[in-house]
Amino acid sequence: MPLSPTENHVLRSVCDTLFPPLQDGSEFYRRSASDLMVDQMLAEAVQTSMQPGNAKDFRRILSVIESPLYNLLLTGNPVRFSKLNPASRERYLASWRDSPVALKRTAFQALKRLTLFLAYASMDANGMNPNWAEIGYPGASNDSPVPTPDLLRLRPLVLDKDSKIGCDVVVVGSGAGGSVIAEELASSGYDVLVVEQGPYETSESFMQNEMRMMQKLFQQSGTAATGDLSFVLLAGRGAGGGTTVNWNTCLKPPARILSEWETEFGIDGVSGPTFNSYLDEVWRALNVSSSESQRNENNQVLWDGCRALGYSEGVDYHVIDRNAVGCKQRCDYCTYGCIYACKQSTALTYLPSAQRSGARFLFDTRVEQVVIDDGVARGVTASFESGGRSHRVDIASRAVVVACGGIETPALLLRSGVKDKNLGRFLRLDPTVAVGGLFDRPIDPWKGPPQTVAVWKFIDLDGTYHGFWIEAAPAHPGLFALTIPWVDGRQHKDFMKQFYSRSSASIVLLRERSAGRVSIGKDGYAKVSYDLGQADRATLVRGMEETARILIAAGAVGVWTTHNDPVFVGDGKKKLDLVDLDKFSASLHAKGVAYNRMMLFSAHLMGTCRMSVDPSLGPTAPTGELHSVRGLYIGDACVFPTTPAVNPMISIMALARRTAESIKTTLGGH
Repeated sequence: MPLSPTENHVLRSVCDTLFPPLQDGSEFYRRSASDLMVDQMLAEAVQTSMQPGNAKDFRRILSVIESPLYNLLLTGNPVRFSKLNPASRERYLASWRDSPVALKRTAFQALKRLTLFLAYASMDANGMNPNWAEIGYPGASNDSPVPTPDLLRLRPLVLDKDSKIGCDVVVVGSGAGGSVIAEELASSGYDVLVVEQGPYETSESFMQNEMRMMQKLFQQSGTAATGDLSFVLLAGRGAGGGTTVNWNTCLKPPARILSEWETEFGIDGVSGPTFNSYLDEVWRALNVSSSESQRNENNQVLWDGCRALGYSEGVDYHVIDRNAVGCKQRCDYCTYGCIYACKQSTALTYLPSAQRSGARFLFDTRVEQVVIDDGVARGVTASFESGGRSHRVDIASRAVVVACGGIETPALLLRSGVKDKNLGRFLRLDPTVAVGGLFDRPIDPWKGPPQTVAVWKFIDLDGTYHGFWIEAAPAHPGLFALTIPWVDGRQHKDFMKQFYSRSSASIVLLRERSAGRVSIGKDGYAKVSYDLGQADRATLVRGMEETARILIAAGAVGVWTTHNDPVFVGDGKKKLDLVDLDKFSASLHAKGVAYNRMMLFSAHLMGTCRMSVDPSLGPTAPTGELHSVRGLYIGDACVFPTTPAVNPMISIMALARRTAESIKTTLGGH
């Protein structure tokens, strides 16, 4: 349902408080969120993009802050938010931001993140945002898209009525794992149907538009998060899944991790030559090399800092190999689909190969349930969406592969009635925090190859590989704006104007001991909870400290964190030194890591159907088949027994290749 007039009025008041019209300064400062129609876009997002439960919670927030009774109970003052003057509104939101009540901090983050993302990511009919000129962001290039070669173009099925389809294997999800299984089975002669919830987009239909591509290519239009909003969860959707939107980082799992999987979870052979050959096979199929791993300024600062500190090149830090060909450093919008057809996603590699072997594709199709009869998977039921109309699809198959990602895979299995006490448990996130470095020159963190340097010095801090690694992250204005602290409207605008183009964005990724859980609500949608333990929080603090050390060694004139009340050292002019690092570290340790008191991310959603020979340790057998349901296979990062201690794409694909062999053995002749 659309928002009511009262809800729209309150929402406009909130948006104009977070991005306010100020009476002095340039047009940028005088411009409000509603001048940009942020409130209208946000209202539409609540209605069309959010899961029903999340939309209901968002509307409840608007109701609470406008209610005199609730405000009397919460603040001692029976006021309506929309009736407050601008200064009082700012104080009101700031009190929620810093509240000891976790629900109030959660509510603040819901309002702040979406409003500020839209304030800087939305575009007018000319493809521009009037804020960009003031913050130094040029917007999209004038380059024309490179047509997808006809040999690599998919020809998906289009349905105009309710349908029944038969096949040998239905693969749910077209990302890293599902695409590999589909290609291997199709090339072996099996009749394969790939079903993908998201759209089929190509180089011609990708747009260099942060907001539109986030809506199209990310789960829940980029609004996915843990239930308390403590973690932003970034997961791809559409043809190629995460391989279409990731940063081309190709890293093989360490031998130590593969040995752990084999010895502790009984996954035979993953430390041996056959699995190594699968890793090499994936490497070749994705055209992985370092030929497109040039260091932009955002990555160069990590390189320079490590070198200045005397770290060992090739051991402590190294160049990242990438699955890209012919980019010529035109990678500014790599996260939102490659218009140059250079990113070697599975949409340009495995899926076209599967099609040449006879595989069929259904896009814009949400699988509702796996059909399970007498403990055996018999197919799936799904809904195909086209032109505003929905058609039911019943797919009968000899085997079902679920490869929807770490959140959606267990949600689908739970909707389908799969019973296993460990299903949805052991969610791992590689919890990620950002540390900003301010420099006395342009960094332009959105520009060039997104991720080409990794710092590996700290992955084995305690001898158990539960440390952290450091990488660069590209930052377009919407993502940057929702990440940085909001103290008040002027401070946030000052920050964007003065620091955005001069800031590097570095991230700390933790190989955690902690775990979360995926369940489903009454509406069947996924619910995510996650608890980061004290030891892991301490390791993240150490990671931010070491990242600051590297940035300072690289010549930073400022270093900051994403806490609501940020740790910030430097005057933006003088290069920092060890005294500044000591100040930074002292403040950082005092603040620590607390939910919704700083931004936490994950783009690596893993472990929720973990693989183990022992059913009591995980729902998936080493073959990739569920212990409890014959013919039902898991083909994504859900099967990881523990995190691989590297960006997971290559590990997912090699394990999927291994599972495809198991499926062929089970199905036999075709």
